[in-house]
Amino acid sequence: MSPGRFPALISTDWGWRFAGACRHADPALFFSPDSERGPRRAAREAAAKAVCRHCPVRRKCAAHALATGEPHGVWGGMSEADRAQHRA
Repeated sequence: MSPGRFPALISTDWGWRFAGACRHADPALFFSPDSERGPRRAAREAAAKAVCRHCPVRRKCAAHALATGEPHGVWGGMSEADRAQHRA
């Protein structure tokens, strides 16, 4: 692909990330290991969503994840399954 043919960025406003409630949290809370399933995954996602619940940039984060098709993790209080359901 030639340099002039790269796709445009969906958003150039990334400043919201610095106000995220998750900024100093362990990323492992928001992203599951490959082997995680069932109740353990549900508990981790619930804990991540609890961090998001009172986050001042939750809506921007969720909008970013939906707009970019983010395939992994909890973003803006939405899990991978939540985002898939929202797109359906």
